[in-house]
Amino acid sequence: MMEVAFFRYYRFLPLEETLEESNLCEEAWGLSLPFGWFPLFEFEGEFFAVVGAEENTENSLILHTYEGIDIIHRSLTNMMLYIAECYETGAYYIDESGNLEENRVAAKNILLKYNPEFHSILEARTETVNNLDGSQVINKYHPESNILLESKIIDRKGHTLESSQYFQGKLYERITYNREIEGFNDYFCDENWFNDYEKYERFSVEYQYKCVTPKIERRYINGVLKKEIIHPDRKRDNLFLVFALFLSIFQFIFSIFFVIYHSLRYKQQNKNNAPLN
Repeated sequence: MMEVAFFRYYRFLPLEETLEESNLCEEAWGLSLPFGWFPLFEFEGEFFAVVGAEENTENSLILHTYEGIDIIHRSLTNMMLYIAECYETGAYYIDESGNLEENRVAAKNILLKYNPEFHSILEARTETVNNLDGSQVINKYHPESNILLESKIIDRKGHTLESSQYFQGKLYERITYNREIEGFNDYFCDENWFNDYEKYERFSVEYQYKCVTPKIERRYINGVLKKEIIHPDRKRDNLFLVFALFLSIFQFIFSIFFVIYHSLRYKQQNKNNAPLN
């Protein structure tokens, strides 16, 4: 059966395929929302998906997957109005060969009407604030307005401490890192407000030199702990430690010989280049 595009080159997914693709999306994009996300339109693994919610809601965000996951519409109604206007105004049209085509400029102008924040992140206006402690706050704004799109906090060593994403002036995802929690190598926390509030946190430990593994994982939905995993301690590999120690000693000795060799070579070159009396 020939597939027919619903808009542009995207096809509308039947219910059975939507449920099936939902699981594939979670695996492919690593986004497991509390009440699921359901692909509605698809083209070669690229999706427009609606976010599920614990309770009935009038506005459920529409996510678009391409090179990442972005919010593209504030609701399915908003998206349908955009598509309808594209057809009504000729931004979507049938060409002489019977193919569905798009006037990209017209379609983009209509999209801006329904989603004023639409942009390419590469076009965003960036402002950097340098703090006295050496850290930085980097904010990205819509290129034509003061709408905040993204904010990052970076420490003086260049490590990202916090990364936040915004839509229509509201925070919808925040990722934080911390390497100063006693007893742990690092702490990672991912929070999102696509519809319900979801929080995933992970405490990791270094079970042997430069080898890190999760120790505690927790998942909260709307402030309620739904899942906790406490991983058993991993045994230290003494053979690995011996190898790492041997490698460190070898690198140290090699560095000494390297310095001595180049020092002697430099002296020999100077001697050969010295003028004869």
